[in-house]
Amino acid sequence: MIRINLLPVRQTRKKAAVQRHLAYFGVGLVAVVAVCAWRFVGITRQVTAAETENRELRTEIEDLKRIVGKVEEFEKIKQELEKKLSVINDLRAHKTGPVHVLDEIATRIPEKLWITSLETAGNRIKLSGQAVNNETVATFMSSLEDSAYFGEVFLEKIEQAAEKRESATKMKLFQVTAVLRVPGA
Repeated sequence: MIRINLLPVRQTRKKAAVQRHLAYFGVGLVAVVAVCAWRFVGITRQVTAAETENRELRTEIEDLKRIVGKVEEFEKIKQELEKKLSVINDLRAHKTGPVHVLDEIATRIPEKLWITSLETAGNRIKLSGQAVNNETVATFMSSLEDSAYFGEVFLEKIEQAAEKRESATKMKLFQVTAVLRVPGA
């Protein structure tokens, strides 16, 4: 029988199969490394873009904080100016108030009625005086109620005056309170 040595062919086939497997493995490894590198570059770009956007947003936030600080400062200045204007307007309103109140009282006093004292406390006024009779006091009170400068006119008391001498007329002492108002305020 003739013997043929097939060993080198089998070894060559095994060698070629191993080389093919190594080539496939190498190509696969290169493909995996390429995909990882491509993904790494993509993620790096995203991180760089996010960091750039983050820096821009921080800069914008700092600019907005400065603007908000200026707005708050302007609001404080505005409030201070409004307070000052309010005080000025109050002073203007009350500057001529007492003159007009006294003029209003003087024009509304009927004959046979005299004011002996006038007291103010805040926006209240107390008038004391004497009159010939109760009707004169009532006329005076009605006249004050019709005025734009007085409100809530109230008769505190009315009484007979003590006689110092004998006379035909007996005087009435009265006390009236009212709320002072500034027209147009």
